Amino acid sequence: MELHVALFDLMDAVDSESEFDDYGYFLDPVTGATYLLWDGQVDGTDDPCLFQEMAKRLDDFIKLPDRSMTDLYQRARDFLVWLNVDERKKKQLQKALRKAKRKRDPSIFLGEANALGLHDEQLAYWDACDESFVRQWCAENNIAIDEGKDGGSF
Repeated sequence: MELHVALFDLMDAVDSESEFDDYGYFLDPVTGATYLLWDGQVDGTDDPCLFQEMAKRLDDFIKLPDRSMTDLYQRARDFLVWLNVDERKKKQLQKALRKAKRKRDPSIFLGEANALGLHDEQLAYWDACDESFVRQWCAENNIAIDEGKDGGSF
């Protein structure tokens, strides 16, 4: 049986950004349902018993990919190449990227893009990168993507 996941759920999972194995979005390979386990909650519901029950089943679940599995600094460099703006703005973004790498804080670059009025462009680029990333991950894991589902197990 082929496993299917809604594109909506995959895009939400990418945003969860958890480097911890027991936090983030998980896929139940039997039912195809997705669950967000975070801060003692399941899908935003504060139910310690349910959280403990789900936590015991983590070995049965597949952790969905998140942005922590990508190189955000490379993504920012690629965004600079893709971006069509004047050189002054590019230089400001390059400076912000160097600072972000030095301080290990990608939000410095994102904040500068926002301050320069490039939030929509950055967000569209990031979304396209996220979608490409999850599509590749699904292909590697033999998981089909349901395009039209708005998904969500919440």
